[in-house]
Amino acid sequence: MRHSIYAAIVCSFSVLPGLPAKAQSTPNPAMTAPDQVAWELFIQANSRAGGSNATFETWASDTDTFKPNPQFPAAPSPPVLRRPILPAIAREGVQEAGGLLPALPPGIAQGVTEETRHNKATFDFIVQNNLYKISGLKAAFGKNLSFPIDSIEVKANWVPVSDIPAFTNSRVTLAQVPQLYHVNSAGGVQYALVAMHVISKLVPSWTWATFEHSFNPGRCDILGCKDAFGAQPAFVPSNRAANQGYPDCTKTQALTALLSAANIEPVYVNYCLKGSQADFVDNVGLDIRVGNSVTEDGFVGTASCMTCHGRSVFDKNGKPTSTAGFLSFNSNGPVGPLGPLLPAWFWSFNSPPPIFEGKAGLTQLATSADFVWSVPFCAIDDTQNPIPDSPCAGK
Repeated sequence: MRHSIYAAIVCSFSVLPGLPAKAQSTPNPAMTAPDQVAWELFIQANSRAGGSNATFETWASDTDTFKPNPQFPAAPSPPVLRRPILPAIAREGVQEAGGLLPALPPGIAQGVTEETRHNKATFDFIVQNNLYKISGLKAAFGKNLSFPIDSIEVKANWVPVSDIPAFTNSRVTLAQVPQLYHVNSAGGVQYALVAMHVISKLVPSWTWATFEHSFNPGRCDILGCKDAFGAQPAFVPSNRAANQGYPDCTKTQALTALLSAANIEPVYVNYCLKGSQADFVDNVGLDIRVGNSVTEDGFVGTASCMTCHGRSVFDKNGKPTSTAGFLSFNSNGPVGPLGPLLPAWFWSFNSPPPIFEGKAGLTQLATSADFVWSVPFCAIDDTQNPIPDSPCAGK
C-alpha cells in the first residue's frame, strides 16, 4: 500500500487500492478524490509498527530533524511533545500588537500537546539540503525548493489519558480510553491521540487533511465535517453552540473495507475526517477553509491549511517572514490568510498587478519552504556558539 499511492500520481492510469471498478479511470485521485486519498494516507501513517506504535511514530520528529547532527530514528520512539505552536504564536502576535486585542481564549485545546513527524523522504530532503539550520536557509535563498512526491508529514495532538474524561465533557470514562483511542507513553505518562493533520507531496501544493477523534467536543464546530468518501452522512453541519459533541461518524462500506484490510489498531474506527483540501478556492471562487478544533483552536473560522502553509517562507537571513501565516488581528484574535498566495508575500514590485514570472522590477524578499512550516520555524541557529536548541524541540 505504501507505494500504491505514489503510483497513482506517477502513472495516470494507476489507482489507489480498494477503488471500485467505476473509478479505475481516475487520472489523479489526489485532486479528484481527496477525501479517499486522505484516508489512504491516514491508514498508512497509522499502520502497526510493533508494540503500541503506529508507523508515524517510527518517523523523525522535529527534535530528531532540527539539531546539529540530524538522525532518522532506528526504531519507534515515544511522542516528542511540546505545546501547540500555532495558538502560542497567535497569542504572542496579539501581545506584539500592543495588547490592545483580547488573547485567544483557552478553548477546548487547553492542556493539549503536539508533535510533528516527517517520513524518511521528507527528512532526507531537509537534511540533504541543509534546511535544518540557518546557514543552510541563507544558502538556499532564491532557490526553488520542492520536496519529493513520496514526502509525508503528520502533526499529532495528544491529551493525557487521565484528562480525557474532562476533555470529552464526560462522554468517555477513564476505563474506556484504551478501547477508543490510540495510546502511547512519554516520560512515564500515557497520552491519547485526539487529532492529526496528514499532508503529502502527491501534488505540487501538497494534499491536506485533518482528522479528529469522534468524541472531540468541537469536532464539527464552525465549519462542519465533510467526508465524501468515508462518512455517512458525508456532511455534518456545525452545532449552534460550541463544544457540545457530535454523533459518531458512521463509516461507509468503502472505508470499512479499507480499515478491515489494513494492519491497523481497531481503535482507529473512532477517528473521523473533518475535511481535506486540494485547492485554494472552490469552483465558484470562494476561499476554502479547513481547520481542526484542536490544532487550530481559536481560529478555525479563518483557517486554510494550504494558504497558511503557503506562507512558510524565509528571507535572505534564513528567518521566517510571517507569524504562522497570520496576516492581521481583529477583535477575536488572529486572522489567518485564505485563498491564493499573494506575490507581495514573496516579492517587492513597483508596477501594478498582474504580477507574473519575469516581470520587470521584481525583487525577491522571501523564498518558499515548499509549504513546510518546520523549515523556517524549527531551523537551528548554527551562527551562534553554542548552538541553541531548536524552538520546536519537544520534551
